[in-house]
Amino acid sequence: MAPSSQLVLLPLFLLIQLPDFVFSQTNNGNVKFGASLFAEKNSSPWLSASGDFAFGFRQLRNQDDLFLLCIWYAKIPDKTIIWCANGNKPAAVKSNVVLTPEIGLALTSPQGEELWKSVSIDGQIAGAVMSDEGNFAIVDSRSEKLWETFKNPTDTILPSQILDRESFLSSRQSEANYSKGRFQFRLQQDGNLVLNTINLPSDFANEPYYESNTTSDTSNSVTAGNQLVFNESGYLYILRENGERFNLTTQGERVSTKDNYFRATLSFDGVFTQYFHPKSFSGNVSWKSLKG
Repeated sequence: MAPSSQLVLLPLFLLIQLPDFVFSQTNNGNVKFGASLFAEKNSSPWLSASGDFAFGFRQLRNQDDLFLLCIWYAKIPDKTIIWCANGNKPAAVKSNVVLTPEIGLALTSPQGEELWKSVSIDGQIAGAVMSDEGNFAIVDSRSEKLWETFKNPTDTILPSQILDRESFLSSRQSEANYSKGRFQFRLQQDGNLVLNTINLPSDFANEPYYESNTTSDTSNSVTAGNQLVFNESGYLYILRENGERFNLTTQGERVSTKDNYFRATLSFDGVFTQYFHPKSFSGNVSWKSLKG
């Protein structure tokens, strides 16, 4: 599908049919040293305190022996994945992830091959937390974040998440293939928010097919975009250097974040969309796009 020329909101339904898991609670979302998970069909994940989010292994669709290490919405039917560690290198059965005091999270194959690890740990690790906001964070003794999924996103951002300059989302290759795709949603160093394709397998960025035009002008550098903010009320906006907002979510259809889950995802066909899903529901309920 050709990429859109505008930043539009279109439906996207995740159709991965995966088994429900027998959940094991962490202690209010806290994960201690030595805690580990194995890639198995009915493995138990680490839950956030509310149980809204889970961190663990999910089987790939039609791939009984391959698993993603990921975070997903735990209470809704389709268990929507919002972050994954090893999309380019799915894990075989009996692969293991463990929280260590030296490097944080380490994912290894049954043969001991390193498949993925958390990086850029600068400080003394005290443990980890799976938060009710959907952020998995490795923390020090003062609960300061040393590494977190919110600062290392894949294709989705959530309320309370902020993207700084040079941060980006990457699409996956297809609906069921979580390998890195060819679309990026990126806040550039100059403050411009863009959607562009890249030339795989490199990261060379092509000309954008959408841009916010939030760069600075010659007379006033403080008008440039500084951060992309997805706030707790479900609004997406670019925060400029001078504190002004460039809104991506308008005052049109509004849905309560108290009663609904929110996410914004860059789909495999290059469309960036904001969605909501009721927290309380009956029957067959799916994500709906938030329009205007």
